[in-house]
Amino acid sequence: MTIKREKAVFIAGETEARGAPTTDATAERHDKVLAVVQRLLREKGVRSYVVHAVTLKLGETGDRWPLGRQTRRTPHLVAHDLDGREVAKVTVGSRSGCYLVSLPPVELMPQLVNADQPHAVMDLILAALSKEAK
Repeated sequence: MTIKREKAVFIAGETEARGAPTTDATAERHDKVLAVVQRLLREKGVRSYVVHAVTLKLGETGDRWPLGRQTRRTPHLVAHDLDGREVAKVTVGSRSGCYLVSLPPVELMPQLVNADQPHAVMDLILAALSKEAK
């Protein structure tokens, strides 16, 4: 089964591009974990995409590369309703490996879900969607 991933490009300074700096290996590992949640959401008919951000620092003096320094940021999954409004944002904790589920505007602090429970993440997002439908 192939999962289509949309990549977003952000202009410097946009808040979505300000995830924590990470290594390529960690970003790949988080991407695989988020793909599991994305597949579960797709099976329930929920639209989502994973955001991959890279920060480019341009114009450094003495740098050999024309693009300057690149910094990978932690990927995150965004689930949205049929009108395109963001319902949830899911990231993976860099140390714990747990899912961090933010449900705006209801929750101020992200909810922590164990790494071995992607179905619980899906249930939180489905509950948020049903609240919005009311």
